[in-house]
Amino acid sequence: MDMPKLKMILYRICLCVIIIWLLAVAIWEYQIDNHFGEIVLPLLALLITWQTIRSWHKTNWGWVANLAICIVCACFGILRIEYNDHQNKLRLDKFGPVLNAQRAKLGIPVIPVNWQPVDYSRRDAEWRAKDSAIGHQSKLIFLDSLLRLEFEEDDYTLKRAGKIDRDISIRTHYSKSGSVDSTDYKYEAGMNNKTISRTQADSIFNVEKIQKDY
Repeated sequence: MDMPKLKMILYRICLCVIIIWLLAVAIWEYQIDNHFGEIVLPLLALLITWQTIRSWHKTNWGWVANLAICIVCACFGILRIEYNDHQNKLRLDKFGPVLNAQRAKLGIPVIPVNWQPVDYSRRDAEWRAKDSAIGHQSKLIFLDSLLRLEFEEDDYTLKRAGKIDRDISIRTHYSKSGSVDSTDYKYEAGMNNKTISRTQADSIFNVEKIQKDY
């Protein structure tokens, strides 16, 4: 086999390997529910396939080298994002349902067992109820710059008064030592809101037969 033909075969093999690798990574991204990777990588594989067919009898090793570098950099970026995302989950899981027993002792609303985190980052996470029924709807947890609990806020939806939406929010502030510093209760009706006491909040929950979760 002469050298030009061998180079052509190796060139096509390299492109095929890149295409197969992209599709394999796309499948993996789909399995972990990464929408960016599962959409972009197949499109990139399709583009390379089209370019390969278009230049089937030509070789462009410079293009292959640049393509490989771009793919490696892109995949490194995706993996880094996924790693940070995983670390955020691990970090914030420490402040999730595992602290429910401690919350119950301190009189802080717990995270119901059927809730799932709907949003999270390095310093905050939010858990929500599966439906939008009356009662406890969400808990937001926020960490300070040293990744210690700064506050957590619970929102309760009340029955509407005519056309006016009503809710109660409970925000628990933590000291630097990790103990409860203060707790604020707010009642909101439409555009109006006011600070209320825990006794008043308890009274509203009892009258409207809403489970307090604390």
